[in-house]
Amino acid sequence: MHAKALVIMLLLAATAIGVVVSAPTARSGTLINSQLVEETGATAALGGGDHVFVRFGDDAAFGVVYGTTANPNNIYIVAIEARYLGVAQVFDQANTSVATNRPIKIYTLYALKLDSLIEFRDGNGNNIADYARAYNSTTGGFTDYYARLTDTLYKKVDLRTNWTRSPIVEANGTTYRNWTFSLSAQNLTYAPVANYTGSVAGVLPLVRFTFHLNASLEQVDNASVPQWRVTVGTVGGNTVVTDISRMANLTGISGKVVHYDLKWDQDIEGWTFAAGNAAGARRRILVEFGAVVGNLIPAAIVDAWFQSRVMARMGETGWAQFTTAGGTSTANDTTRYLTVQRLASPNLDFTGNSTRIADLVWVGTSTVDGVAQPVFGEVVGGFRLTAIGERGNAFVGFVLLAGLSFRGGASIIHDPTVTTDIQADLQLPTTPGAGGALFVVAAVAALVIAIALIVAVIVMRRRKRETPPPPPPGS
Repeated sequence: MHAKALVIMLLLAATAIGVVVSAPTARSGTLINSQLVEETGATAALGGGDHVFVRFGDDAAFGVVYGTTANPNNIYIVAIEARYLGVAQVFDQANTSVATNRPIKIYTLYALKLDSLIEFRDGNGNNIADYARAYNSTTGGFTDYYARLTDTLYKKVDLRTNWTRSPIVEANGTTYRNWTFSLSAQNLTYAPVANYTGSVAGVLPLVRFTFHLNASLEQVDNASVPQWRVTVGTVGGNTVVTDISRMANLTGISGKVVHYDLKWDQDIEGWTFAAGNAAGARRRILVEFGAVVGNLIPAAIVDAWFQSRVMARMGETGWAQFTTAGGTSTANDTTRYLTVQRLASPNLDFTGNSTRIADLVWVGTSTVDGVAQPVFGEVVGGFRLTAIGERGNAFVGFVLLAGLSFRGGASIIHDPTVTTDIQADLQLPTTPGAGGALFVVAAVAALVIAIALIVAVIVMRRRKRETPPPPPPGS
C-alpha cells in the first residue's frame, strides 16, 4: 500500500460524524476551551512519522505531521474539517416533500507541505523564482524543475528528513489555549536542480520551525446555515438529484465554533551559496510549499450529475484565492500559468462560496542577517487530484504549488500563519424524515468510505502519467 494513500483512512475517518457550516451571523459565544484535546504520537498519515494535533471530539483537527528518524518525511500543516454545504429541503418531481432539514455534508482535507528550499538568481528582477515543475500523480508529488525566462536555479535542500521535536509547552490565555514546540534538522545536503552542473558541496547547518498553535472553542447560539431546495427523481430505479436552487438561510441554529491558528517561525542558518550567485538583492532563497485541498463526497450522493454540476453550482469545490498586480485571481485543479504569478498581498486563501477552508498569511518582511527585507509570495500552478472508489465514493480536489521568496543571506528568519474557523456539533431542528440516508453518512459508513478510497487513490494514480508544465513563452 502506498504510504500517501493512508491519509484518507487516518485523517478523514477521524471526522466521521463531524459537521461544519458557514460562519455564524454572530460570534458572541461562550468559551469552552477545556473540550479541546492535544493528541501526539506516531502516524502513517501523509507519508508517516509523528504528529501533534489539537482536536475537538471527532469533528475537527488541526496541527502538524512531520518526519522522524524511523520515518523521514516533510512537515505538513494539516486541517481536517467536515463541512456542511448547507441543509436541503428535498422534494420529488411532483413537488411533494420527501424530507426536511437534510444536511449536505462533505469532508475536506487541507494540508500545507513544506517541500524544499531552493537557491536561485533573480535574473529579471521581479523578486520571485520563474520556474515550473512537473506533477507525478502516481507518487502524489512534484518532480523535475524547469527554469524560465532569465532566472537561474542552482540547488535545493529537500525538507523530507528526520526532524527533532522539542518538548511541547502548553499555556492557557484568557481566550486561547496555546501549544508551542519546534522542529529542527541539521546538516542537510544540497542537490542540483534545473540542469545545474556546479558544486553542491557542503551542508545546510540548521533549519528550524517553531510552531505556536492557538485554539479556542465557543458555544454559539445564532448560526446561519445555507439552505437549498433539492429536487430528486428516479432514473433506472435509482434516486438521483435533478435540480437544486438556493433558498433563504436557515437561522437561529446552535453549534460550536472551533478557531485554530498556527504560526511558525522559520529559521534558515548557514546556506552555502553557489560561486556564481553574488551577494545582493538578486541572490535569493525560495521556501517552496505544496497545498492540497480535497473533498470526500459520500457514495450516497455521488453520481455523474452531482459531480459535474451540483458542487460547482454551489461553489463549494474549493479554490485558492490571491491578489496580483492585475487584481484578484483564483487557482484550482485546472490552473496553468505560462509565467509564475507574483502575489501583491501577503496571503493565500483557500475557500468555497459559503464555507472557509483555511487561510495562509505571512508578515511582509523577513529578517536577513539582522536586516529587515521584503518577502514575496508566488503561485506556480495547480493540478487536479481525482479518485473514484469501487463503491462509488469520490475524492476530488487539487494540488497547488507555491512559495515564499527571501533575499539570500547567512540567516533568514520569518513567520507565516495558517488559520481556519470550523463550526461543529451543529444542532439542526428535528423533523420527521430528517435522518434518512440520502445525505446523512453514519460513522460506520464513513469508515467504509475511507477504505474504498484507499483503493481508489492507488488505482487512479497508477493510471495517470506525469503531467508536464506548460512550455516557456516563445517555445
